[in-house]
Amino acid sequence: MPSKGKIAARMQRPLVFGMVVASGAEGLGAKVEKLLRWTSKQTGVEISLGEAPSYEQLAKEVRASRVDVAWLPPIVRLRLGGEVSALGSILRDGRITYETALIVRKDSKAKTIAQLKDARAGWVDRWSAAGFVLPRVNLALFGIDPRTFFRTETFFGSHRGVVEALRDGACDVAGTYAQADVKGKVKGGSWSEIEGADVRVLATFGAIPPDVIATRADLAEGHVSAIRDSLRAASVDEQGRRLLRAVFGGEAFVEDMAKSYESLARALDMASARGLFA
Repeated sequence: MPSKGKIAARMQRPLVFGMVVASGAEGLGAKVEKLLRWTSKQTGVEISLGEAPSYEQLAKEVRASRVDVAWLPPIVRLRLGGEVSALGSILRDGRITYETALIVRKDSKAKTIAQLKDARAGWVDRWSAAGFVLPRVNLALFGIDPRTFFRTETFFGSHRGVVEALRDGACDVAGTYAQADVKGKVKGGSWSEIEGADVRVLATFGAIPPDVIATRADLAEGHVSAIRDSLRAASVDEQGRRLLRAVFGGEAFVEDMAKSYESLARALDMASARGLFA
């Protein structure tokens, strides 16, 4: 790994790490800043947090070069295309993928998707793969048009937000992410650490490509190398691993992402052509 002095010498300004930090997310912003302070020591340059209120705004910040490196969910990664370069993802319990799920309250009478007719749907964000895009794509594959199937559709801005809305009765079904073991059995999800979120998984739709840590495509190679080196260091450092888990829910930085985005891109194109995201 390059020495801190050499890294610092090739960096001319502080870097900005872009991420959507959900409001009320149990001090996540403070955890991110703690990780960035640790990373700054590794790179020899200040790295600050650039919070974005939505995934779409995060993409705009990257395009405007106001964000240098970012934590990007799959849809944002796809829509930015060649404007970013993915460095890798975070390994969570031996996997880099996660599931998309429809969840209901445990006391819900709905036992099947068909029984959700005229329910109030809660979604995360129009740019959320697990919290909007893939549930709608899969409903369409089942012959269900979500635009007419649900009584209402409401966005709550974050996975935490949509789970809290479900818990509090503001919606009847929610789209979000779930965590599964290597056999595909759901072990938890966005609801796992939310107080009072007593939910039941009604349906899952398979694995989704991982969120990625990516840099602007035109970021200087010295910056890119330094960021990559610091993430590699975090994966083998006791404190670094604790910080990775606190922020990303995983224990190690993984550069080899075998899961392709091609199927997700095809699904998005199909659904867009059918007007599901108009």
